[in-house]
Amino acid sequence: MKKLLIALGCILTATLVGAQVTDWKSVTKYDKKSAKEQLSKRFLRYVAFDTQTNNRADKVPSTPGQLQLAKELAKELKKYGAKNVQVDKYALVTADIPATSSKPSPTVAFLAHLDTAPEVSGKNVKPQVHKDYSGGDIVINAEHNIVINAQNSPQLAQAIGHEIITASGGTLLGADDKTGIAILMTLVQFLYDHPDMQHGPLKIIFTPDKEIGNGIEKLNVEKLAADYAYTVDGKALGELTNQTFSGKAFKAVFTGNRAVHPGLAMNSPFTDNLLMASDFHTLLPRQSRPETTSGHRGYIYVNSLITEGDVTTVTGVVRAFSDNDMNQLIAQLNQALRTVRAMHHKGTARLEITDEYQNLNEKIPALMITLTQEAMTQEDIKPVLHATRGITDGSVLSFKGLPTPDLFSGQFNVHSEREYADVDVMEASLRTVLRLISLWGFQTKN
Repeated sequence: MKKLLIALGCILTATLVGAQVTDWKSVTKYDKKSAKEQLSKRFLRYVAFDTQTNNRADKVPSTPGQLQLAKELAKELKKYGAKNVQVDKYALVTADIPATSSKPSPTVAFLAHLDTAPEVSGKNVKPQVHKDYSGGDIVINAEHNIVINAQNSPQLAQAIGHEIITASGGTLLGADDKTGIAILMTLVQFLYDHPDMQHGPLKIIFTPDKEIGNGIEKLNVEKLAADYAYTVDGKALGELTNQTFSGKAFKAVFTGNRAVHPGLAMNSPFTDNLLMASDFHTLLPRQSRPETTSGHRGYIYVNSLITEGDVTTVTGVVRAFSDNDMNQLIAQLNQALRTVRAMHHKGTARLEITDEYQNLNEKIPALMITLTQEAMTQEDIKPVLHATRGITDGSVLSFKGLPTPDLFSGQFNVHSEREYADVDVMEASLRTVLRLISLWGFQTKN
């Protein structure tokens, strides 16, 4: 029945939007070359802001550059007609784009994040523009042998003829997620320059500290009052992320008795809690580790082992796409704990497991997927449903009641010095969003 309803929804959506297939382009006389120029120019300006997040900070935003960029974006939003533009103390930017259609359609929000990854510096980024990529190696920094090529970046095969932007070595580029910011700000200007384009009410949001998971909690979903949302923070052309890992955290605590001289340990109460913890880690199956899993297979990952006297604590995470896989991984943790107890009967061991987040897919309505796929198809883009091996801001928002899948934005090799932005994919993302808001404008608000 569910599949039948989805199929009917696809037919109804196609019927509804089919007559409007040329609507936004016929009204705006969209020019791809001009759009690429705007996207590239904006992106190059935004990467000059050092917005690297700080995972050791205890405040939001974790770094001052995020607030600086937030204020600059707020000025630009006001310049291009956005209403109710606000920047709060957390560097959270919110703005309204009023509807141009009289039809009571849903309010749709679009989000991108301000911060860049903590792994590589975001200071003094010196971008390089590689126009009309013709294949082969792209040398980012010859002195330090920083190169992107078919071996480390196989997706380059799809970028022949595209405009590629890289950094120059020593920093990341900031494509994650300043591609998304550039796309959304270009969208805002485009709608300002073309007031005849029909669309419903929109929200534009820029969030801080996504890379360390702190910023999105500052967004009040109820106050935002949007019906649907998209993060624009994905990678390859046509990618639509509708699944994420479900996540749990674990803590295994091992208590021993090391207050015995090691020379007298035999036949004494001596119990080595450090060895208990080490055995626990070793007993976790190698085939369930991050480096041995891919695709839809989940993993167990130990991220710390701390000893204080007679107590050793092991902390880590479990990631899985399905409840069945999650339960199997939790069973492996429990089996390892039981084995340690049997091996070290003089000590004690306990395991605590806490929920972190759930698979995005549980909260995304079929209409969102259908409409987004239709938008891409009408722009001659092949939609690719994607399951990301991590979490998105959309996961948090979806479980707060605002369904939020993720759209591609042309960022690649993120969190590294080999990061790059593909301007042609950014332009395709812009067209997808423009088509998408046009299609949402023909939907009736519930």
